[in-house]
Amino acid sequence: MKVFVGIEMTGQSVEFEQKFNYRRPMYTIFDYLWEIPQHRECFKNLAIEAEQNMEAVNPPIFLRFANLLINDAIFLLDEALANMAKLKEMQRAQDNGEWNNLNARDRVQNISYMQHIGNMARFDNILGKDTIITLEKLTSEISRVFTHSTMVDRIASMLNYFLLNLVGPNKKNFKVKNAKEYQFDPAGTVLKICKIYVNLKDSDAFCLAVSQDGRSYSPSLFALSEDVLVRIGGGSLIGEMKEVAEKVAKMAHEHEAREEATAEAPEHFLDPIMSTLMVDPVILPSSKQTVDRTTIARHLLSDQTDPFNRSPLSMEHVIPNTELKAEIEAWLEERRKK
Repeated sequence: MKVFVGIEMTGQSVEFEQKFNYRRPMYTIFDYLWEIPQHRECFKNLAIEAEQNMEAVNPPIFLRFANLLINDAIFLLDEALANMAKLKEMQRAQDNGEWNNLNARDRVQNISYMQHIGNMARFDNILGKDTIITLEKLTSEISRVFTHSTMVDRIASMLNYFLLNLVGPNKKNFKVKNAKEYQFDPAGTVLKICKIYVNLKDSDAFCLAVSQDGRSYSPSLFALSEDVLVRIGGGSLIGEMKEVAEKVAKMAHEHEAREEATAEAPEHFLDPIMSTLMVDPVILPSSKQTVDRTTIARHLLSDQTDPFNRSPLSMEHVIPNTELKAEIEAWLEERRKK
């Protein structure tokens, strides 16, 4: 795990894509170790350590590992889909005879470029699928790291984006001849993505994050996935995906009600950075400003300073504002009674 993470920080001036070549054999090692109970327990213990230190100055190794897996999945799957779309367009042009009017040199260049795109698509498809398989295995036993406030929005939006592309109207853009040659397996990827949704569905934070992804989520997303699951032999997942859809819709409704409450909330109940109703207010020791714990945790992932006066800051120094939290909860309870 340290090697996987360390590749990101080698300091060597290598091509960006080279790190994926270095990581490629590690997925095989991970698969082997995951099937050995003692080693699986080691992964779970590292995850527990990460859960207990999510806001530490030096992020735990498992947190960094999980973060890089999500980064890699987003990059590789996005590149794979982009290259499959290019291949689709080039195959269409070739089949329509558009290349027949080109001179011999340009035709050879086009064929060479299509082979190049095909090779890149194959590489990205293989590594992207390996990454998704790894995330599916991890989330089957470990969820709280992935549903923590610092991670949950990214994994939710990633799953939504790729599920929409693979089951939505754009899926036809990636349908090429000889898909197996490019290791393109959309059915397998959809199955793994749906399993990750199911693995994380017990988390309210995850279901809320899914519903609040304005780029890719809509109430029809999971209905589209059910239609595809039936066709690709994933019928056993449909019942659980319906549960995901229902819980996501429920969380969206509750969030909407909370947003309405925010419009009427006293000013000091609102996070000064996000203008949202605070759930767990904390006091920043230097500036004495009160912000929501989630807001400052996200800020400190990239900038270890107080956003109001730039003084050095880490999560271990923030002070829970228990009095304000109790006041907000009492106000919300009073609204619910009305």
